[in-house]
Amino acid sequence: MEDDDVPHVENESQYHWYMPALPFDEGLEDVLAAWKRHALAAGHSDRTITSREYTIRRLAACGIDPMSATRDELTDWLASLMDSRTGAPAKRSTKATYRAQLRAFYVWVVDTGRVQENPADRLPTPKPGRGVPRPVTPAQVRMILDACSDPRAATTRSYVLLSAYAGLRVHEVARVRGEDVLGSELLVQGKGGTSLTVPMHPLLVDLAQRMPLSGWWFPSSSTRGYVDRSSVSSAIKRAMVRAGVPGTPHALRHHFGTQVLISSGGDLRTTQRALRHASPATTAIYTQVPDAALAQGVSGIPAA
Repeated sequence: MEDDDVPHVENESQYHWYMPALPFDEGLEDVLAAWKRHALAAGHSDRTITSREYTIRRLAACGIDPMSATRDELTDWLASLMDSRTGAPAKRSTKATYRAQLRAFYVWVVDTGRVQENPADRLPTPKPGRGVPRPVTPAQVRMILDACSDPRAATTRSYVLLSAYAGLRVHEVARVRGEDVLGSELLVQGKGGTSLTVPMHPLLVDLAQRMPLSGWWFPSSSTRGYVDRSSVSSAIKRAMVRAGVPGTPHALRHHFGTQVLISSGGDLRTTQRALRHASPATTAIYTQVPDAALAQGVSGIPAA
């Protein structure tokens, strides 16, 4: 349309049909689709996008319309959150995660003009509890691997090896490719789109010799081409149950960090690099000092 073709508006109310209606005439699916496009353009990982979308869908499943929610409704929802697996009240760290995801969503919603006020602004901030290392022991790792001795559990055994001896998170395990094996190192596509290498343990060198030289190690028929992180997590958890080992699959990553700390003579910086953490404070949560080492450290203090 040329400038001369734009109608001259003397009385704006007569031409209200030229103006877009607010709020946008969108359903939740339309909003989430637009939000996902924004997240993809911003370079967010599939895991981040899926997790944030799940939060908004869970909010909607509780009868709260995300596009008209009030701060009080969001506060009450956070207060009433329950662990979907145990039915117990959600941990503070879980509530903190949901709060952060709500804030990310509503910042975008306000920025795009879909709502006028941010209901997630000034939500209560759950104080996270002090992190405690929860590693499985080397003996328990052997028990889990023994529980995968059946050839039908070969893939699960690979998951366990990558988690316990390279410290990979379940979504990182799912995305390993033959091209990621770089001599004696493994290139890991980590959180936030970062790519760092980790030295390969002899058990992983042996594993790599039996895996594809190119393409996904754990392919699937999904559009992404590789297995879902939940499949990796569920398979490891089932192996842990068969082995009688308590805890979560993430405890294998804690095992890796703790063993690197011990093997390096307590070098936290080396352990931080092995775990690919940005902060040593995070590394401290993943590593456990053995009681014997603690006792030796205390008894070694010179007497006055």
